[in-house]
Amino acid sequence: MSTNMIEITDEALAKLKERIADKQVWGIRLSLKPNGCNGYSYDLSYLEEPNVSGDAVFYEIVAVDPMTFSYVDSLTIEWKEEGLSQWFEIRSPNEVARCGCGESFTL
Repeated sequence: MSTNMIEITDEALAKLKERIADKQVWGIRLSLKPNGCNGYSYDLSYLEEPNVSGDAVFYEIVAVDPMTFSYVDSLTIEWKEEGLSQWFEIRSPNEVARCGCGESFTL
């Protein structure tokens, strides 16, 4: 599935829906936060309800606050599994560099 701004793979969307159902919340907030050695990281957190006056909503379950919105153009969220590890991988073509561990990036 995709929108103009954010693409979420079908598997990632299914995992997000599964997790919000388990927590019995409205959805997920996607935000950008200062972090790591390269500047920023994306954060996915549970959200009781979106801010209807400011949040952009994608896929009816992902809210993006106004401060983060300008950084999510063409962003992709995928579900990854490698051995016993499982995670959401978020990538943007607007990233200039990523740190060696992949935890943070520069815009």
